Amino acid sequence: MAQKINFGLERRALVVCSVIAASSLIGLCGTAAAQSGLTEVKLSLNAPFDGSNAAFFLAQEKGYYAAEGISVNMDPSGGSGEAVTRIGGGAYDFGFADVNVLLEFNAKNPASAGKAVYMLYYRSPLSIASFAKAGINKPADLVGKKLGGALTDGAYKLFPVYASLTGIKPDSVKWEYGDLRLREAMLLKGDVDAILGFDSTMYFGLTRQGINPANIKFQYYADMGMDLYGNGIVASKKILETKPAIVKGFVSASAKGWRDAVANPAAAIAALKKQAPLVDEKLELEKLQWLIKNQITTAESVADGMGGVRGARLEKSVAVLSKAFELPGKPTSADVYTNAFLPPVASRKLP
Repeated sequence: MAQKINFGLERRALVVCSVIAASSLIGLCGTAAAQSGLTEVKLSLNAPFDGSNAAFFLAQEKGYYAAEGISVNMDPSGGSGEAVTRIGGGAYDFGFADVNVLLEFNAKNPASAGKAVYMLYYRSPLSIASFAKAGINKPADLVGKKLGGALTDGAYKLFPVYASLTGIKPDSVKWEYGDLRLREAMLLKGDVDAILGFDSTMYFGLTRQGINPANIKFQYYADMGMDLYGNGIVASKKILETKPAIVKGFVSASAKGWRDAVANPAAAIAALKKQAPLVDEKLELEKLQWLIKNQITTAESVADGMGGVRGARLEKSVAVLSKAFELPGKPTSADVYTNAFLPPVASRKLP
């Protein structure tokens, strides 16, 4: 199955594309999109195709992107670090990524700085997972332990901040690196004492292998002074400056997809399954439901709707991260987020 799929096509083009081989699908659909007058954009997802990004597939299936005159190419990634680098380099127009990783990238690469345009995770899922037998019950217990992480993942990139806030030295732990898809395997094999990442990804990756949920222990970055926003839709500097109308349309269409996914998670997973037939529907549905319950639905998002942020909270997190990362230029929230492309509040309310 091809990993790069072109979306947002007119109905008759989709019918034609559905009866040809996947290798031909990309080229034919791209031609159809061009002929239909749709503007093609590239979206880097936050991970491999899974429940966490199924809402984008639902938006495509319902024709929300096409209605905005947009055709979307969606690609999986190795994590927020890769998604942010992709939009920073200009190869991608949009990404689904951790805004805190974006902040660090922007401060160090101001000429390539994109911005978050729609917030989705109101509680950061970044955490450290271990088995009870490891005895990791507080940050100090990590000293001398071996941790597993992915170099491109937001949890790894933000670990120095966690260490700074909890009083441990980043070099007091040992590291084993691997792909996001191999992280849980490292813990299961005993190669590491703990792993870093999103709680949902690690939880379902471990329980899928028969691990008793009661045996999985989490330490959340959010519980240690990192009251951070998490993943949102980010846009490249180039598209923000050259095609603001496309940004607005993309955000509006994506917002509808996420609203629908929150209202009917099973429909989002069904849309995902059509493009990634090998995914485990039950597992990915549970993952999406977890994200909706723990990261998307909070007192803030219920009161304000999805997409926006509270200025004081974001400024505080930017200040904490800037100090911990020793970022140049004294970044502010305006350097990482803009509300200029948000749809009306009524369309962003949680269902």
